[in-house]
Amino acid sequence: MKRTKCTKDELRLKILNEASSAFRKVGIRSVHMDNIAGSLGISKRTLYELFKDKEQLLLEVLRFHHQEMNEYMAEVTSKADNVLEVIFALYKRRMRELCNLNPIFLRDLRRYPAVVEYVHARHRETDAAALEHFKIGVEQGIFRGDINFQIINQAMSMQFDMLVFSDITDIYPLADIFREITFLHMRGIATPKGMEMVNSFLQSVQENHSL
Repeated sequence: MKRTKCTKDELRLKILNEASSAFRKVGIRSVHMDNIAGSLGISKRTLYELFKDKEQLLLEVLRFHHQEMNEYMAEVTSKADNVLEVIFALYKRRMRELCNLNPIFLRDLRRYPAVVEYVHARHRETDAAALEHFKIGVEQGIFRGDINFQIINQAMSMQFDMLVFSDITDIYPLADIFREITFLHMRGIATPKGMEMVNSFLQSVQENHSL
């Protein structure tokens, strides 16, 4: 059977998926352009025609992930009855991703300051949307109205730098770090009504994990 030739866009998507999987599994430093080309059965020349080097490939992987996440959150937000449903959906997705992410990936990012700045820029872009969610949560009686959510927002964004530039991932699993920090913030900003919802969600997660 004759193999159908991929279009440039289709090949680009295959490369991004392959690179993303490899980076998550073994980190950035251990993945070489030769590995990506060999895994897909393409020449290095073809790979370099689409991505000039590994740093550009890494940036494109993160851009693609950011776009996927934006689309996912837009869909979740359109169907959610309250702001915590959106936050819980994001939490579940992040936890799935972190369970499949080698912490070496985050440490390897130290070698790519332009990539780290890209992530910071994306965080700044999403700050406005996050603040709007906090505002809606206050209106829904889920979050307290006496909180400076700009400070909370920045504190939550600083998690990324902690994971990249500290050695905490040598001691604790990524998923545990994310869970503790997320629900520390949730408990601090939630009203009694919000806390009931948070506790109910945590209980359901624990029960599902015990099955």
